[in-house]
Amino acid sequence: MKIQKELYIAAPRAGVSVYAGGQAYTQADGPELIETVALEARHTGPRPFPMMSYYRPEIYTRISADNGATWEVSGAPLRQPMNHVEGERIYDPHYFRDPDNGLLVRFYMSATISAALAHAESFSDAGCNGRARRMFYQVSRDAGRQWDPPRQVICAGAEYGADHWGPRLHYGQTGGLYGVGPALKTPGGAVLQSVVLQLFDGTGYQSGLLHGRWRGDLSGLDWTFSDYISVPPDKSSQGCCEPAPALLDDGRIFISLRCCGDRQGKTFPSLKFWVISGDGGRTFSEPQPLTYEDGQPVWSPSSYAGIIRSSRTGRYYWIGNILDHPSYDSGPRYPLCLAELLPERGQLRRNTVAVIDTLPPDWPAAQSARPRRYTNFGFYEDRFSREIVLTLPEQPRTDWADFTSDCYRYRVQL
Repeated sequence: MKIQKELYIAAPRAGVSVYAGGQAYTQADGPELIETVALEARHTGPRPFPMMSYYRPEIYTRISADNGATWEVSGAPLRQPMNHVEGERIYDPHYFRDPDNGLLVRFYMSATISAALAHAESFSDAGCNGRARRMFYQVSRDAGRQWDPPRQVICAGAEYGADHWGPRLHYGQTGGLYGVGPALKTPGGAVLQSVVLQLFDGTGYQSGLLHGRWRGDLSGLDWTFSDYISVPPDKSSQGCCEPAPALLDDGRIFISLRCCGDRQGKTFPSLKFWVISGDGGRTFSEPQPLTYEDGQPVWSPSSYAGIIRSSRTGRYYWIGNILDHPSYDSGPRYPLCLAELLPERGQLRRNTVAVIDTLPPDWPAAQSARPRRYTNFGFYEDRFSREIVLTLPEQPRTDWADFTSDCYRYRVQL
Protein backbone atom coordinates (compact mmCIF):
# COMPACT_ATOMS: atom_id res chain seq x y z
CA MET A 1 0.00 0.00 0.00
CA LYS A 2 1.29 3.45 -0.95
CA ILE A 3 0.18 6.57 0.94
CA GLN A 4 0.61 10.16 -0.18
CA LYS A 5 -0.06 12.92 2.37
CA GLU A 6 -0.45 16.58 1.49
CA LEU A 7 -1.72 19.78 3.06
CA TYR A 8 -5.29 20.17 1.87
CA ILE A 9 -6.73 23.24 3.64
CA ALA A 10 -4.70 25.40 6.00
CA ALA A 11 -6.48 26.78 9.05
CA PRO A 12 -7.60 30.30 8.07
CA ARG A 13 -6.93 31.69 11.54
CA ALA A 14 -5.68 30.63 14.92
CA GLY A 15 -7.92 28.57 17.17
CA VAL A 16 -9.90 26.70 14.51
CA SER A 17 -9.74 23.18 13.08
CA VAL A 18 -10.65 22.51 9.44
CA TYR A 19 -12.76 19.52 8.44
CA ALA A 20 -13.57 18.47 4.88
CA GLY A 21 -15.98 15.65 4.09
CA GLY A 22 -19.24 14.44 2.62
CA GLN A 23 -17.67 14.19 -0.83
CA ALA A 24 -19.48 12.97 -3.94
CA TYR A 25 -19.06 13.16 -7.68
CA THR A 26 -21.85 15.31 -9.07
CA GLN A 27 -22.21 13.59 -12.45
CA ALA A 28 -22.25 10.08 -13.88
CA ASP A 29 -18.75 10.59 -15.26
CA GLY A 30 -16.22 13.37 -15.35
CA PRO A 31 -14.09 15.02 -12.68
CA GLU A 32 -16.57 17.28 -10.85
CA LEU A 33 -16.63 16.85 -7.06
CA ILE A 34 -18.60 18.50 -4.28
CA GLU A 35 -17.73 18.60 -0.57
CA THR A 36 -18.43 20.35 2.72
CA VAL A 37 -15.78 22.31 4.60
CA ALA A 38 -16.45 23.09 8.27
CA LEU A 39 -14.46 25.13 10.73
CA GLU A 40 -14.54 23.94 14.33
CA ALA A 41 -13.77 26.10 17.37
CA ARG A 42 -13.96 25.69 21.11
CA HIS A 43 -16.10 27.62 23.56
CA THR A 44 -14.63 30.34 25.70
CA GLY A 45 -16.10 32.21 28.64
CA PRO A 46 -19.04 31.28 30.88
CA ARG A 47 -21.62 28.69 29.89
CA PRO A 48 -25.17 29.60 30.85
CA PHE A 49 -26.40 26.06 30.23
CA PRO A 50 -24.82 22.68 29.35
CA MET A 51 -23.43 22.52 25.84
CA MET A 52 -20.95 20.87 23.56
CA SER A 53 -17.34 21.91 24.01
CA TYR A 54 -17.07 22.60 20.28
CA TYR A 55 -19.13 24.51 17.73
CA ARG A 56 -19.11 25.24 13.99
CA PRO A 57 -18.51 28.96 13.34
CA GLU A 58 -18.52 28.45 9.56
CA ILE A 59 -19.66 25.79 7.09
CA TYR A 60 -19.49 26.06 3.32
CA THR A 61 -19.92 24.00 0.17
CA ARG A 62 -17.32 23.95 -2.56
CA ILE A 63 -17.13 22.37 -6.01
CA SER A 64 -14.11 21.20 -7.99
CA ALA A 65 -14.16 20.96 -11.79
CA ASP A 66 -10.81 19.13 -11.90
CA ASN A 67 -11.13 16.19 -9.50
CA GLY A 68 -10.08 18.06 -6.40
CA ALA A 69 -7.06 19.94 -7.75
CA THR A 70 -8.76 23.33 -7.34
CA TRP A 71 -12.00 24.41 -5.69
CA GLU A 72 -14.59 27.19 -5.82
CA VAL A 73 -16.98 28.02 -2.98
CA SER A 74 -20.60 27.45 -4.02
CA GLY A 75 -23.25 29.57 -2.35
CA ALA A 76 -22.94 31.69 0.75
CA PRO A 77 -21.04 30.26 3.74
CA LEU A 78 -23.14 29.51 6.80
CA ARG A 79 -21.80 31.46 9.77
CA GLN A 80 -22.96 30.35 13.21
CA PRO A 81 -22.46 31.75 16.73
CA MET A 82 -21.25 29.84 19.76
CA ASN A 83 -23.62 27.24 21.13
CA HIS A 84 -24.39 29.32 24.21
CA VAL A 85 -26.32 31.67 21.90
CA GLU A 86 -29.79 30.21 21.45
CA GLY A 87 -31.07 29.37 17.99
CA GLU A 88 -30.86 26.77 15.21
CA ARG A 89 -27.58 25.16 14.15
CA ILE A 90 -26.79 23.14 11.05
CA TYR A 91 -24.12 20.45 11.06
CA ASP A 92 -21.82 19.37 8.20
CA PRO A 93 -23.93 18.38 5.16
CA HIS A 94 -22.90 15.35 3.12
CA TYR A 95 -23.80 14.48 -0.45
CA PHE A 96 -25.15 11.56 -2.44
CA ARG A 97 -25.66 11.31 -6.19
CA ASP A 98 -28.38 8.84 -7.08
CA PRO A 99 -26.94 6.64 -9.84
CA ASP A 100 -30.37 5.88 -11.30
CA ASN A 101 -31.75 9.39 -11.85
CA GLY A 102 -28.71 11.65 -11.48
CA LEU A 103 -30.21 13.78 -8.71
CA LEU A 104 -27.87 15.09 -6.02
CA VAL A 105 -29.06 14.93 -2.42
CA ARG A 106 -27.67 16.99 0.44
CA PHE A 107 -28.27 15.55 3.93
CA TYR A 108 -27.84 17.61 7.10
CA MET A 109 -28.85 17.71 10.75
CA SER A 110 -30.38 20.73 12.47
CA ALA A 111 -30.39 21.24 16.23
CA THR A 112 -32.05 23.79 18.46
CA ILE A 113 -29.74 25.40 21.01
CA SER A 114 -32.03 26.20 23.92
CA ALA A 115 -31.75 26.36 27.70
CA ALA A 116 -35.20 24.78 27.93
CA LEU A 117 -34.13 21.73 25.90
CA ALA A 118 -30.57 21.39 27.17
CA HIS A 119 -29.38 18.36 29.10
CA ALA A 120 -26.11 17.19 30.54
CA GLU A 121 -23.67 15.77 28.02
CA SER A 122 -23.34 11.99 28.06
CA PHE A 123 -19.84 12.19 26.61
CA SER A 124 -17.61 14.82 25.14
CA ASP A 125 -19.09 14.89 21.65
CA ALA A 126 -22.68 13.94 22.47
CA GLY A 127 -23.84 17.51 22.81
CA CYS A 128 -26.55 18.94 24.96
CA ASN A 129 -29.04 19.28 22.10
CA GLY A 130 -30.04 15.65 21.64
CA ARG A 131 -33.66 16.41 22.45
CA ALA A 132 -33.84 18.90 19.60
CA ARG A 133 -32.03 17.19 16.72
CA ARG A 134 -33.86 16.61 13.46
CA MET A 135 -32.73 15.55 9.99
CA PHE A 136 -33.29 17.36 6.70
CA TYR A 137 -32.39 16.91 3.06
CA GLN A 138 -32.35 18.94 -0.15
CA VAL A 139 -32.34 17.94 -3.81
CA SER A 140 -30.32 19.52 -6.61
CA ARG A 141 -31.17 19.03 -10.28
CA ASP A 142 -28.15 20.91 -11.66
CA ALA A 143 -25.19 19.17 -10.00
CA GLY A 144 -25.22 21.21 -6.81
CA ARG A 145 -25.59 24.78 -8.07
CA GLN A 146 -29.16 25.24 -6.90
CA TRP A 147 -31.11 23.35 -4.27
CA ASP A 148 -34.80 22.70 -3.66
CA PRO A 149 -36.12 24.01 -0.32
CA PRO A 150 -35.14 21.91 2.71
CA ARG A 151 -37.42 19.00 3.58
CA GLN A 152 -37.51 17.35 6.96
CA VAL A 153 -37.13 13.59 7.15
CA ILE A 154 -40.54 12.40 8.35
CA CYS A 155 -41.59 8.78 8.54
CA ALA A 156 -44.47 7.77 6.28
CA GLY A 157 -47.78 7.38 8.07
CA ALA A 158 -50.66 9.54 9.26
CA GLU A 159 -49.35 9.67 12.83
CA TYR A 160 -46.08 11.37 11.84
CA GLY A 161 -45.30 15.03 11.27
CA ALA A 162 -42.71 17.72 11.99
CA ASP A 163 -42.73 17.11 15.76
CA HIS A 164 -43.43 13.37 15.96
CA TRP A 165 -41.23 12.62 12.97
CA GLY A 166 -40.28 8.99 13.48
CA PRO A 167 -40.79 6.00 15.78
CA ARG A 168 -40.16 7.22 19.35
CA LEU A 169 -38.87 10.53 17.99
CA HIS A 170 -40.59 13.60 19.41
CA TYR A 171 -39.05 17.03 18.96
CA GLY A 172 -38.14 18.44 22.38
CA GLN A 173 -37.97 14.99 23.97
CA THR A 174 -35.84 12.75 21.73
CA GLY A 175 -33.78 13.31 18.61
CA GLY A 176 -31.75 11.87 15.78
CA LEU A 177 -28.86 12.66 13.47
CA TYR A 178 -27.21 11.11 10.47
CA GLY A 179 -24.62 8.37 10.86
CA VAL A 180 -21.59 7.81 8.67
CA GLY A 181 -22.08 8.55 4.97
CA PRO A 182 -22.27 8.16 2.10
CA ALA A 183 -25.81 6.94 1.47
CA LEU A 184 -26.29 3.65 -0.39
CA LYS A 185 -28.67 2.65 -3.19
CA THR A 186 -30.07 -0.88 -3.02
CA PRO A 187 -30.87 -3.00 -6.07
CA GLY A 188 -34.52 -2.62 -5.06
CA GLY A 189 -34.34 1.15 -5.45
CA ALA A 190 -34.15 2.31 -1.82
CA VAL A 191 -31.82 5.08 -0.72
CA LEU A 192 -30.32 4.00 2.61
CA GLN A 193 -28.84 6.46 5.09
CA SER A 194 -27.56 5.48 8.51
CA VAL A 195 -28.93 7.29 11.56
CA VAL A 196 -28.23 7.69 15.28
CA LEU A 197 -31.04 8.11 17.83
CA GLN A 198 -31.01 9.63 21.32
CA LEU A 199 -34.11 8.22 23.02
CA PHE A 200 -33.17 8.91 26.66
CA ASP A 201 -34.45 5.50 27.73
CA GLY A 202 -31.34 4.29 29.55
CA THR A 203 -29.83 2.47 26.58
CA GLY A 204 -27.53 5.24 25.34
CA TYR A 205 -27.31 5.83 21.65
CA GLN A 206 -29.19 3.58 19.23
CA SER A 207 -28.64 3.24 15.49
CA GLY A 208 -30.57 2.30 12.39
CA LEU A 209 -31.23 2.97 8.72
CA LEU A 210 -33.53 5.38 6.91
CA HIS A 211 -35.18 3.98 3.78
CA GLY A 212 -35.98 6.60 1.15
CA ARG A 213 -38.10 6.03 -1.97
CA TRP A 214 -38.36 8.62 -4.71
CA ARG A 215 -41.82 9.92 -5.45
CA GLY A 216 -43.04 9.38 -8.99
CA ASP A 217 -42.40 13.00 -9.97
CA LEU A 218 -38.97 12.99 -8.27
CA SER A 219 -40.06 15.89 -6.08
CA GLY A 220 -38.65 14.23 -2.97
CA LEU A 221 -38.23 11.05 -0.98
CA ASP A 222 -40.72 9.19 1.19
CA TRP A 223 -39.12 7.76 4.31
CA THR A 224 -39.51 4.73 6.53
CA PHE A 225 -37.34 3.64 9.44
CA SER A 226 -35.65 0.34 10.19
CA ASP A 227 -35.74 -1.36 13.55
CA TYR A 228 -33.37 0.32 15.98
CA ILE A 229 -30.07 -1.30 16.96
CA SER A 230 -29.04 -1.21 20.61
CA VAL A 231 -26.02 -2.51 22.51
CA PRO A 232 -26.64 -3.23 26.21
CA PRO A 233 -24.84 -1.24 28.92
CA ASP A 234 -22.75 -4.23 30.00
CA LYS A 235 -21.14 -4.19 26.54
CA SER A 236 -21.09 -0.46 25.78
CA SER A 237 -21.45 2.34 28.31
CA GLN A 238 -22.87 4.71 25.67
CA GLY A 239 -24.88 2.45 23.39
CA CYS A 240 -23.95 2.41 19.71
CA CYS A 241 -23.48 5.33 17.36
CA GLU A 242 -21.81 6.46 14.11
CA PRO A 243 -23.12 3.44 12.15
CA ALA A 244 -21.09 2.82 8.98
CA PRO A 245 -22.96 0.67 6.44
CA ALA A 246 -21.79 -1.43 3.48
CA LEU A 247 -23.94 -3.06 0.80
CA LEU A 248 -22.95 -6.63 -0.08
CA ASP A 249 -23.33 -8.29 -3.47
CA ASP A 250 -26.14 -10.53 -2.24
CA GLY A 251 -28.16 -7.57 -0.95
CA ARG A 252 -27.27 -7.96 2.70
CA ILE A 253 -26.18 -4.87 4.62
CA PHE A 254 -23.29 -4.84 7.07
CA ILE A 255 -22.99 -2.04 9.66
CA SER A 256 -19.99 -1.19 11.85
CA LEU A 257 -20.90 0.49 15.16
CA ARG A 258 -18.95 2.74 17.49
CA CYS A 259 -19.18 1.56 21.12
CA CYS A 260 -17.52 2.65 24.36
CA GLY A 261 -16.02 0.67 27.20
CA ASP A 262 -16.50 0.95 30.93
CA ARG A 263 -14.62 4.19 31.55
CA GLN A 264 -14.88 4.03 35.35
CA GLY A 265 -14.62 0.39 36.34
CA LYS A 266 -12.72 -0.83 33.27
CA THR A 267 -14.65 -4.11 33.34
CA PHE A 268 -14.96 -4.18 29.55
CA PRO A 269 -13.07 -2.36 26.76
CA SER A 270 -14.16 -0.12 23.92
CA LEU A 271 -14.78 -2.15 20.77
CA LYS A 272 -16.40 -1.77 17.40
CA PHE A 273 -19.53 -3.93 17.16
CA TRP A 274 -21.28 -4.98 13.97
CA VAL A 275 -24.64 -6.23 12.71
CA ILE A 276 -25.85 -7.58 9.41
CA SER A 277 -29.28 -7.39 7.78
CA GLY A 278 -30.70 -10.00 5.45
CA ASP A 279 -33.93 -8.16 4.61
CA GLY A 280 -32.68 -4.99 2.99
CA GLY A 281 -31.89 -3.15 6.20
CA ARG A 282 -35.19 -3.53 8.08
CA THR A 283 -34.05 -5.85 10.87
CA PHE A 284 -30.61 -6.80 12.12
CA SER A 285 -28.64 -9.59 13.73
CA GLU A 286 -27.52 -9.32 17.34
CA PRO A 287 -24.53 -6.95 17.69
CA GLN A 288 -21.19 -8.71 17.96
CA PRO A 289 -17.64 -7.40 18.46
CA LEU A 290 -15.44 -6.85 15.43
CA THR A 291 -12.59 -9.39 15.53
CA TYR A 292 -9.69 -10.70 13.52
CA GLU A 293 -9.91 -14.00 11.65
CA ASP A 294 -8.62 -15.88 14.70
CA GLY A 295 -11.43 -14.48 16.86
CA GLN A 296 -9.23 -12.05 18.79
CA PRO A 297 -10.78 -8.60 19.34
CA VAL A 298 -9.87 -5.56 17.29
CA TRP A 299 -8.78 -3.04 19.92
CA SER A 300 -10.34 0.26 18.94
CA PRO A 301 -11.36 3.26 21.04
CA SER A 302 -14.82 4.82 20.91
CA SER A 303 -14.12 6.69 17.68
CA TYR A 304 -15.25 7.21 14.10
CA ALA A 305 -14.84 4.49 11.45
CA GLY A 306 -15.81 4.19 7.79
CA ILE A 307 -16.19 1.41 5.23
CA ILE A 308 -15.39 1.66 1.54
CA ARG A 309 -15.32 -0.86 -1.27
CA SER A 310 -12.48 -0.56 -3.76
CA SER A 311 -13.33 -0.83 -7.44
CA ARG A 312 -9.69 -1.79 -7.99
CA THR A 313 -9.74 -4.92 -5.80
CA GLY A 314 -13.46 -5.50 -5.31
CA ARG A 315 -12.81 -5.84 -1.58
CA TYR A 316 -14.16 -3.93 1.43
CA TYR A 317 -11.91 -1.85 3.65
CA TRP A 318 -12.55 -0.68 7.20
CA ILE A 319 -10.85 2.58 8.19
CA GLY A 320 -10.46 3.65 11.80
CA ASN A 321 -8.24 3.71 14.87
CA ILE A 322 -6.70 0.32 15.64
CA LEU A 323 -4.64 -0.09 18.81
CA ASP A 324 -2.27 -2.76 20.11
CA HIS A 325 -3.93 -2.67 23.53
CA PRO A 326 -7.44 -2.24 24.94
CA SER A 327 -8.91 1.20 25.55
CA TYR A 328 -11.82 1.95 27.86
CA ASP A 329 -12.91 5.30 26.45
CA SER A 330 -12.61 7.39 23.27
CA GLY A 331 -8.83 7.55 22.96
CA PRO A 332 -6.15 7.41 21.89
CA ARG A 333 -7.20 8.17 18.32
CA TYR A 334 -3.96 7.15 16.71
CA PRO A 335 -2.84 5.36 14.69
CA LEU A 336 -5.38 5.71 11.89
CA CYS A 337 -5.43 2.40 10.02
CA LEU A 338 -6.93 0.62 7.05
CA ALA A 339 -7.62 -3.11 6.90
CA GLU A 340 -9.51 -5.48 4.64
CA LEU A 341 -12.96 -6.24 6.03
CA LEU A 342 -14.66 -9.62 5.69
CA PRO A 343 -18.22 -8.37 6.21
CA GLU A 344 -19.88 -11.78 6.00
CA ARG A 345 -18.01 -12.74 9.16
CA GLY A 346 -17.50 -9.40 10.90
CA GLN A 347 -13.73 -9.79 10.78
CA LEU A 348 -10.64 -7.86 9.72
CA ARG A 349 -7.73 -9.59 8.04
CA ARG A 350 -4.92 -9.00 10.50
CA ASN A 351 -2.14 -9.21 7.91
CA THR A 352 -3.71 -6.36 5.93
CA VAL A 353 -3.72 -3.79 8.75
CA ALA A 354 -1.75 -0.78 7.54
CA VAL A 355 -1.08 2.53 9.27
CA ILE A 356 -2.26 5.60 7.37
CA ASP A 357 -0.90 8.06 9.94
CA THR A 358 0.04 8.19 13.59
CA LEU A 359 1.48 10.40 16.31
CA PRO A 360 4.89 11.74 15.26
CA PRO A 361 7.91 10.64 17.31
CA ASP A 362 8.68 14.24 18.26
CA TRP A 363 5.24 14.90 19.78
CA PRO A 364 5.94 16.85 23.01
CA ALA A 365 5.99 14.74 26.15
CA ALA A 366 4.10 17.49 27.93
CA GLN A 367 1.18 16.87 25.57
CA SER A 368 1.17 13.08 25.97
CA ALA A 369 -1.82 13.11 28.33
CA ARG A 370 -3.97 14.38 25.46
CA PRO A 371 -2.21 13.63 22.19
CA ARG A 372 -3.11 14.55 18.64
CA ARG A 373 -5.93 12.56 17.09
CA TYR A 374 -6.57 11.23 13.59
CA THR A 375 -10.31 10.78 13.20
CA ASN A 376 -13.59 12.16 11.79
CA PHE A 377 -12.45 11.95 8.18
CA GLY A 378 -14.13 12.43 4.85
CA PHE A 379 -13.56 9.56 2.41
CA TYR A 380 -14.33 8.53 -1.14
CA GLU A 381 -12.77 6.68 -4.07
CA ASP A 382 -11.08 8.71 -6.80
CA ARG A 383 -12.92 7.55 -9.93
CA PHE A 384 -9.84 8.00 -12.14
CA SER A 385 -6.90 6.74 -10.07
CA ARG A 386 -9.15 4.45 -7.97
CA GLU A 387 -7.23 5.52 -4.87
CA ILE A 388 -9.02 5.81 -1.53
CA VAL A 389 -8.98 9.48 -0.55
CA LEU A 390 -9.26 10.66 3.06
CA THR A 391 -9.51 14.24 4.30
CA LEU A 392 -9.12 15.08 7.99
CA PRO A 393 -7.66 17.61 10.41
CA GLU A 394 -4.36 16.81 12.06
CA GLN A 395 -5.85 17.88 15.36
CA PRO A 396 -4.27 19.76 16.97
CA ARG A 397 -1.31 21.13 15.03
CA THR A 398 0.73 21.76 18.19
CA ASP A 399 -1.33 21.44 21.39
CA TRP A 400 -4.94 21.48 22.57
CA ALA A 401 -4.56 24.84 24.25
CA ASP A 402 -3.98 26.36 20.81
CA PHE A 403 -6.44 24.03 18.96
CA THR A 404 -5.40 25.26 15.48
CA SER A 405 -5.55 22.34 13.02
CA ASP A 406 -4.91 22.12 9.29
CA CYS A 407 -6.77 19.65 7.08
CA TYR A 408 -4.70 17.06 5.22
CA ARG A 409 -5.51 14.84 2.27
CA TYR A 410 -4.31 11.25 2.09
CA ARG A 411 -4.29 9.22 -1.12
CA VAL A 412 -4.16 5.50 -0.46
CA GLN A 413 -3.15 3.33 -3.40
CA LEU A 414 -3.97 -0.31 -2.78
